[in-house]
Amino acid sequence: MKKIISLCLGAMIFATSISISSASDLNVTRIAGGDRYETAVLANKKYMNKADGNLAVIASGQDFKTALYGSYMASALKVPFYVLPKNDGVSKAVLSELDSLSIKRVYVMGDKGVLSAKVDNTLKARGIGVERIHDKVDNYKNKVYICDYVDGILFNAFFPNDIARGDNIGILINDNKFPDLLSSVSFSSDLMRTHGYGVFSSNVLSERQEGLEYFSPQAYIIGGYDSVSNKFTTEQPLGDGTYRGDNRIYGSDRYKTAVEIAKAYKPVLNKDIKTIVLVNGKDYPDALSSSLVATMNNGAVLLTQPEKLNADTREYIKNNDIRNVIIVGGTNSVSKTVENELRNLK
Repeated sequence: MKKIISLCLGAMIFATSISISSASDLNVTRIAGGDRYETAVLANKKYMNKADGNLAVIASGQDFKTALYGSYMASALKVPFYVLPKNDGVSKAVLSELDSLSIKRVYVMGDKGVLSAKVDNTLKARGIGVERIHDKVDNYKNKVYICDYVDGILFNAFFPNDIARGDNIGILINDNKFPDLLSSVSFSSDLMRTHGYGVFSSNVLSERQEGLEYFSPQAYIIGGYDSVSNKFTTEQPLGDGTYRGDNRIYGSDRYKTAVEIAKAYKPVLNKDIKTIVLVNGKDYPDALSSSLVATMNNGAVLLTQPEKLNADTREYIKNNDIRNVIIVGGTNSVSKTVENELRNLK
């Protein structure tokens, strides 16, 4: 199992689902509620018709780090994922979904400063078990971080009898920067599910002064050198006694990094991407459920500017036989202009 020094990467819903045919046969749909919370509910309604283990994950819609780690956990397990306001408890819409899916257990991401105790109280009153996942100090007065717990839960779920697999093998990422974390969550969850690769935080390893010159064999770094310092390196064994150095997936900006992650699905996971989930690359709220949508559609997450289709994203979609684009978020997040550009891609 992974060493402890490692860390992870009743209102009515107004929603749209628009199908667009174009000369390029690109099918474009949009999932959008009135806000980030309704968008997440709608995404679950559309793609989650069951909950394995009667389990769901709930996170704050106002704290991107805990929400995206929750998204990573839910995507790996393929269970429902909902986001809630910090202090409002559990909405009627989410409670209705939990009831319809017969949810019996919920992982709540973050401490009670991130998501209030009202959430626990409401769920427990309905007979739903609650486990909080957050940074903690253990019995030896060591600080253990959120993804230590997330990766431990996931690793035990997928590889319960493989003690060595999760030891310092995984993805290193700067989890204080939402764009790289956002675009990598679906990719990371696939790697956990298929290979037992965890998520490590470059910030925490720097804080602990661990792994600064060498990260891990069989590992990937997500993000450029401004995001994850060059003091971290990786080596990939090639099987003949030699190694390929610095196995880093990145571009010169957040949009290009997301494209490089999408390109990595084929060589790393042997997966042909035909569906792109498109989200606002400048802000995260509507995009929090994007990994769930990508996972359930065998797709990858790409980013765009809200007012126009990012050029690198456009070129990837045009040149890689993409059949479907699912926009997650309303027109304030990803505008009608972007939608129209997709419609007219040739």
